[in-house]
Amino acid sequence: MTAQATYGVEEPQLSTGLQKGSIGLGGALMQSVAQISPTLGIFYTIAFTTGQSGITAPLTYLAAFLVCLMIAVPMLGLARHLPSAGGFYTYVSAGIGPRAGFMTGWLYAIMVSVVPAALAAFTGAVLQDELDGKYHVGIPWWVYATVILAICLLCAYRGIVISIKFLVVMSCFEMVVGLALALSGLLLPGKGGVNLDGFNPLNIHNGSGFFLAIVLSIFAFTGFESAAVVGEESRDPRRIIPKAIIGSLVLIGLFYCVTAWGLQIAWGTDRLSSLASSPTAPAFALADRLFNGASIIILIALVNSGLGVCIACTTSATRTLYGIARTGALPSSLARTQQKHHTPVVAVFVQSAVAFVVCLAVGLPLGPYNLFNLLGTTGTFVYIPIFILMNIAATRFFWMRHRNEFSIWSHVVAPIVSTVALLLIAYNSLVPLPAFPVLLAPFIAIAYVLAGFAILFGRNLRSGQRDWMARAGELPDVE
Repeated sequence: MTAQATYGVEEPQLSTGLQKGSIGLGGALMQSVAQISPTLGIFYTIAFTTGQSGITAPLTYLAAFLVCLMIAVPMLGLARHLPSAGGFYTYVSAGIGPRAGFMTGWLYAIMVSVVPAALAAFTGAVLQDELDGKYHVGIPWWVYATVILAICLLCAYRGIVISIKFLVVMSCFEMVVGLALALSGLLLPGKGGVNLDGFNPLNIHNGSGFFLAIVLSIFAFTGFESAAVVGEESRDPRRIIPKAIIGSLVLIGLFYCVTAWGLQIAWGTDRLSSLASSPTAPAFALADRLFNGASIIILIALVNSGLGVCIACTTSATRTLYGIARTGALPSSLARTQQKHHTPVVAVFVQSAVAFVVCLAVGLPLGPYNLFNLLGTTGTFVYIPIFILMNIAATRFFWMRHRNEFSIWSHVVAPIVSTVALLLIAYNSLVPLPAFPVLLAPFIAIAYVLAGFAILFGRNLRSGQRDWMARAGELPDVE
């Protein structure tokens, strides 16, 4: 029986459901790892974290990892009980109610739908700058970005298996390059030699700067939750998905701490001010020294990372849209799946169209780096309410429906600690207000919320249109 038939929604002609049992633990793990985008996450944050926290930048990644563990703890139980393509939509609907669930799912879906636009533009700009500067290849960034988004569309249309195969290869390659650069730095350190000063809390000399570095580092981890959306396409999802979520966090936590430490040692801990002020990603300069001028390897890894996160976000967006639509809370056409590849074909084309339009229509006048910074900061404001609502949902879900599994640590302490951390992040992201165009980020996030409310009250809560509410927090076709 298909998901649509189970829900009582009119079954579209092409609908056959998602491809059940098509990926294992490795595939689900790499879905999360790719959406985190490890080399982009470390190569383009190390200068900022060093500028804010000095030699203790590696410690900020460790602290961020611990905060993200607090966020992940309540999510693991929800992923075990509710392995749904709807992800946060299903979790919050089951724990709080369908209205809150719809708003949570909507915010996550719209955010990850536009992320590929920002990442494709950013990756295209990096390609343009590096290839033009070193090899005099004068192709504009938007051409590269268009190719990246076209590859994402093709992978999404062809199915989860080919998407995951891409992610496994690309994610493994970029992490090997990042670790190779860091380990080379430990073997050939800069001025200051090899030391563990970066992990010593006594070396924190600027508390506010250290905190700001943790804020950025936390959002370098976001994406670990995305394994949830491939639950219905995984083998034994109740076991695999929680392992993929926590596994991706641990893997990236180790990667960030080791790589940040190695990059600082390679640069030289006695000259970190120049790392903080580096006009380009410090990894390029380090690769020229440590890899005998072969910084092209770093560029390939970064392109891998950019493409990987775009593919992973496309998967997250289309599965979330599918999960919401099959309950009737969005147009049923978004729940149509293609017969041959079992992909949510309408959702794929809608998400791809949104990404193309945002990338070009906004990126061309604003610039690719401004688009990246703007949408990335918007994502920060969107993630905060999503995670807070998920915390509340986990506490209520286990207290009301699975009291025998209720844990003070998992469902009280961890949600409170992570919620306080998220609220502090929100405050420090707004005070002081950022400069234009990043200043627009909170207003764009508010626009996402208002659009969700418009759909909720204008469509879903009208008389005769509320059947979806009974289905929002249920698992129709997953055992």
